[in-house]
Amino acid sequence: MNSISKQDRIKGTLMGAIIGDALGLGPHWIYNPQELVEKFGAWIDDYMAVIPNPRFPAVWASRKDLKLGDVSQTGQVYLLLLESVAVNGKYIESDFTKRFDGLLETLDGTSAGGRYTDEAMIDVWNAKKEGVEWPYAGSYKDTAEAAMRAPIIAALHADDQDAALNTMIRNVALTHCDPVVVGQSTAFGMHIWMLINGIEMKEIAKYYHDHRSEFNIRFKAASNWTGTDAALSLRDHEVSFTDALDRPSVIYDSAHDPRIQIEPAHLVSRLYTPDCRITHLLPAAYYLASRYESDFEMAVLSAINGGGNNMARAALTGALSGAMNGLSGIPERFITGLEDNERILELVESLV
Repeated sequence: MNSISKQDRIKGTLMGAIIGDALGLGPHWIYNPQELVEKFGAWIDDYMAVIPNPRFPAVWASRKDLKLGDVSQTGQVYLLLLESVAVNGKYIESDFTKRFDGLLETLDGTSAGGRYTDEAMIDVWNAKKEGVEWPYAGSYKDTAEAAMRAPIIAALHADDQDAALNTMIRNVALTHCDPVVVGQSTAFGMHIWMLINGIEMKEIAKYYHDHRSEFNIRFKAASNWTGTDAALSLRDHEVSFTDALDRPSVIYDSAHDPRIQIEPAHLVSRLYTPDCRITHLLPAAYYLASRYESDFEMAVLSAINGGGNNMARAALTGALSGAMNGLSGIPERFITGLEDNERILELVESLV
């Protein structure tokens, strides 16, 4: 891994995340493994067309006209942030939220809006319609959309650990306000930061503990609650996510422990459950990136073939594996098959 340049790792993580998202667009949200095989074959190995999904009819209704290699609505937000950072050369929250507002204006507040609006985005849409200002419009849903944006911040501040950490917390909190989700998403982003800087997955816990004094990992979180007098109060809490920073190294060791066998590897999604919860998606992503630490294709395709919310799982896995293997380690067909790939590559180059 250390033979791969820092610039190549940055490009790899930025492209890996959006490639994973796009690979999941067609076979998204099919939870029955046999149904996934019947509809897409024994092994999905490339971008697939969106097909009717009786369990989630709104997914079909909102995506039926999209092309192979298109991205999801989460991918659209990711690209808005990438464009904002690339154009400005830094993170300007007001610029990103202005672009974000433009996307929200095209939605209708239902799941069928846009390229399918997930539950967290619906909460954000409703908050904005009610006049809630950024950065207070975040949802309490425990999903992974904010974590997917974190690699962009990690790449932008690849030379400044404190700036990366603090900017990630602010960006995550725009769409997700649950302290657990903020902590898990930010920890994921800092893991990407470490990988970009040549720290291997198995060494992440050691790096964190060796540099613990350098990490300011507490942040303020507020939650509404009803007190004993039935009055609504607002309480501030100091929240830490120390344990989340240790996670990848533990999972890496498990992935390489001969006593622990998950065969085939994509069944790890069944172990952690294949749904949309960030606490279920991240362990599977860390496992697959560790299991196939030198093989972007197998890591990301295993995330896809695990079914369920394979789109988010593959985006997270793609960001990790891209940071480990660089853009040079991503198969060319995944890059050229990505819709609007030339513009996305230009944005990536601009950020680097």
